[in-house]
Order: sequence, then structure tokens, then C-alpha cells
Amino acid sequence: AWLDREWSSQPLASDQSGWDWFSLSFEGGEKLMGFRLREIGGGAFTSATWISPDGSAVALGDGAFSAEPLAVTEVAGREVPTRWAVALPEKGLDLTVTALNPQAWMAVSVPYWEGPVTVTGSHEGRGYLEMTGYE
Repeated sequence: AWLDREWSSQPLASDQSGWDWFSLSFEGGEKLMGFRLREIGGGAFTSATWISPDGSAVALGDGAFSAEPLAVTEVAGREVPTRWAVALPEKGLDLTVTALNPQAWMAVSVPYWEGPVTVTGSHEGRGYLEMTGYE
């Protein structure tokens, strides 16, 4: 089951270009939800939550989680990252996250990409990715 609840409808700040949001589930029962807010100048703010198999959650601050594009796909006339290097060194995660359907572009009033992903590397699993700001 999937429940997506947005806690804010506030637009991005003037120095932000978009976000990349990952929700990953691993074969061992752990989960990671992480995001990065991309800055127009090239930097990013990151945050993540690690959820243990028993359901206990730990919030992780800026810099603990990293997500960097490894490959892009041309989708609807724009280049969209569809394979990522995701790391959470504190938990020993060194992952490759790959879109199952690279063409999953939503051409709505605020266009975005979202869809299921596979997870390989130090941990195996699956998840979901949402990205905005790839104009």
C-alpha cells in the first residue's frame, strides 16, 4: 500500500530549481526516505529518514544522505536522471537506483517525473522516485 501526504503546497524558494525524492525499501526490512532540494547555483540541501525493520525511525540531517545522477534519459524534450548513485554512509548504503520506466513523465500544469525504481548495490530492494524541475 502507498500513502502520499504532502505537508505543504509552498512553491520552491527563488534559489531552488526542483527536488528529487526517494522512498526505498530493502530486502532486510529497512526503509529509506530521502530527498534533495536542488539549488539553481548547483548546490543541494538533503534530508533523510531511516526506518528499521521494527518501525523505529531516525531523522538524518543535511549531508548524511547523497543522491547523484549517473545517467539521464531524454523524456518529452528534456534530460531527466533515470539512474542514480545513492549513499547513506552511516548505514553502509552504497546503491544504484534505476527507473523501471524512464519515460514516466507527467506533463501536467507543474510537470514532474515519478515512478518505480529498482535498488542494487550494498542493499537490494525497490522503491519510488519523484523528481521536479527538469524543464
